[in-house]
Amino acid sequence: METNHADMVRWFGLDVNLRITEMTWIVMAALIIVAWLASRKINKIPKGWQNVMEMAVEFLEGLVKGGLGEAGVKYTYFFGSLFLFILVANMLGLVPHLSSPTKDVNVTLCLGVLWVIWLQYIGIRENGLANHLKHFLEPFPPFVIIHLFDLGIRPLTLALRLFGNIFAGEILLEKLTENFPVLVPSLWLFVSVAIGAIQAFIFTVLTVSYTGLTVSHEDNSTH
Repeated sequence: METNHADMVRWFGLDVNLRITEMTWIVMAALIIVAWLASRKINKIPKGWQNVMEMAVEFLEGLVKGGLGEAGVKYTYFFGSLFLFILVANMLGLVPHLSSPTKDVNVTLCLGVLWVIWLQYIGIRENGLANHLKHFLEPFPPFVIIHLFDLGIRPLTLALRLFGNIFAGEILLEKLTENFPVLVPSLWLFVSVAIGAIQAFIFTVLTVSYTGLTVSHEDNSTH
């Protein structure tokens, strides 16, 4: 699981892992293909890929509704994209000769930062710029330090939790394959699928909950 230096390139002063970048593009391509297959021919009675995607959408809408209420369902597109990307990325490492982009902490941290940026957009959209900035000063102005610290620590904990579980799972699968080439890796494969799905679910649930807490808090402060 060590980083192959041949995969690293320098781009605008940044070190880019081509292997992880390639795996990320594979995940995105897979999601685009599935979405195309599900939507190219819409039937009143869903079947095949359309049925799978409609079940996924209903599940995600219920998840978002639980954290943001009925009005938050319109944001399912963001949380749904987040969940599906993480889910497929987590599973990619179970395919021979491929690896999970989420085993790289840079990828998981980017997902956390992406959510924080999006959260500011939602806060401003739902409550206005003034009320969104005002909540950082509540209940007392010095609390801005705590709010900013919280804003930074949440994506970090989300990123480290996801990265740690996927990275550890791939290492364990690799070592089991080396020492027990048939039975144990096959059993662990099912465990890895469950872990990958659970971690995608947890990441999404937490971002929905954190978003709900922020938006509802700002909304209450306006009354």
